[in-house]
Amino acid sequence: MGITSELVSELYKIQKLDDSDVAQLKTLIIDYFAATFAGYKQNRVFNNAVERVIYSQGGVGESTVFLQNKKFPVRLAAFMNSVYGHGAELDDGNKRAAGHVGVHLIPAVFALAEKLGSTDDDVLIALATGYEAYIRISSAAQPGLIKHGFHSTGMAGTLGCAAACARLYNLDPKGIEDAIALATTMTGGLLSYGDSRPAIKPLNPGKAAENGVFAAMLANEGIKGPIEALEGSNGWFHAVTDKIHYEYLKSSDHLLLHDCYFKLYPSCRHTHCGIDAILILRKRIKIDEIAEINVYIYPNAIKLAGIKVPKNMDETKFSIQYTLACALLKGSYGIENMDLSGMTDDVIKIINKITLIPEGSMENRSKGIRGTKVEIVLKDGRREEETVLVPKGDPENPLSKNDIIEKLCVCAKGQADEGTLMRLVKAIEKIGGQNIFKNPMCILTGERL
Repeated sequence: MGITSELVSELYKIQKLDDSDVAQLKTLIIDYFAATFAGYKQNRVFNNAVERVIYSQGGVGESTVFLQNKKFPVRLAAFMNSVYGHGAELDDGNKRAAGHVGVHLIPAVFALAEKLGSTDDDVLIALATGYEAYIRISSAAQPGLIKHGFHSTGMAGTLGCAAACARLYNLDPKGIEDAIALATTMTGGLLSYGDSRPAIKPLNPGKAAENGVFAAMLANEGIKGPIEALEGSNGWFHAVTDKIHYEYLKSSDHLLLHDCYFKLYPSCRHTHCGIDAILILRKRIKIDEIAEINVYIYPNAIKLAGIKVPKNMDETKFSIQYTLACALLKGSYGIENMDLSGMTDDVIKIINKITLIPEGSMENRSKGIRGTKVEIVLKDGRREEETVLVPKGDPENPLSKNDIIEKLCVCAKGQADEGTLMRLVKAIEKIGGQNIFKNPMCILTGERL
C-alpha cells in the first residue's frame, strides 16, 4: 500500500469522536469566527476589491457568506469566508505543519454541509478528518515547503479541505483518495507575500477552501485522480520538498486537532514569543534607559516576519520589530495597534534599537519549539533578558474556552452586539448528534436557528 492509500486508510478510521475531540472542535469554530470578525474589519481595502469581483458573479444561492444576506455557490462561499478569516492573522495554526488550519477547513466544510443538508456528526467528523489530513501532510513536507517558497496553508490546505469535503459526501476510502489526488493538481500558495504586499495572503487559504471543495465535488461524480498522488515520481511531495518526513504521516495516540494553537495577537505567529517576552521585560526596566534590544530568533521567523518599518496595516502583521515596539511602549498588542496611526516617533525610536539575530536553537520541530530570546541592553551596561519558547495559546500554554469567547467579543466589537454573539456561541455549542446541520454563519445575517 502506497503513502497516499495508507494515509487515507487511517483518515477513514476517524468514525467517532470523544467528548474532548468535540469540545476542541467547538472551541476552534468559535475561534474561527473571532478571527473572521477581525479580518473582515481590518483588511477592508483588500476585502472590498475581492468582493467587487466575487459578488458580481452571482450564481446559485447555496451557502451563507459572513455578514452577507445573499447566499452564493458553495465554492465562492468557502472562498470568501476563508479570505475574511485570514485578514487579521488571528486564526488557529499548527507549529509542526507551519501553517493555518481552521481558516480553510471550517469555511469549506460549513459551505458544503449547508448545501448537502449534512448532519452535525458528519460535519464534526469531516472537520476532524481535515485537521488530521492537513497537519500530517504539511508536517511531512516541512521544512522543505518553506525552503521552496510554498505557503503550506494554501498548498497542504487544499488537500485537507478535499479530504474533509469527501467525508461530507460519505465517500469510501477510494473516493477520499481520489479527492486528495485531484486536489494535488489544484494546490497553490507562495510565500511571496512576505517579500512585498502581504495583503494578498488570504488568497492562499481562500483558494485552498474553494479548490478543496471542487476536488471533492469531482470525486463525488466519479472522477479519478492520479495514483500515488502524494509519493509518485511526479507527485505532490516530489514537487514541494526534498525530503519526506514519513514519521509525521503516521497516526498518534490522539487526533492532531488538539495540537493546534490559538492566537492572542493580530500578527504572524513568529512574532508572538517575542511579544510575550517583551511584555515580561517591560515590568523590569524603564523605557528611557534602553540602549539596544537584541532579538534572538530562528531564521524562518526573520524571513517571514522581518519587515522593519511597516508601510501599511498589512505589513504590521509581519513585523517583529513593530509588534515588539508597540507592546513595549503600550503594554499590550491588539487590533487597535494594526492602525499605522500608532506609528509614533517613540515607536520608530524603539524599532531602530531592535536587532534581529538568527539563532537556530530557538527552533526545535521535534519538541514543538519556535521561541524567542529578547535581550535589552541598558545605557548603564546592564542587561535584562527573557526567553519564551512556547507562546500563550499553544497546547503547552493553553487558553481557556472563556479566553476564546472573550477574544470573539473583542474582535466583533462594533460589528455584532453581545446578544448576537452569545446566540452564535450557543449555536456552536449545540452542534452534535444527527441533527441537520444549521450553519452558524446564518445567525450573523439575522436568521434564527
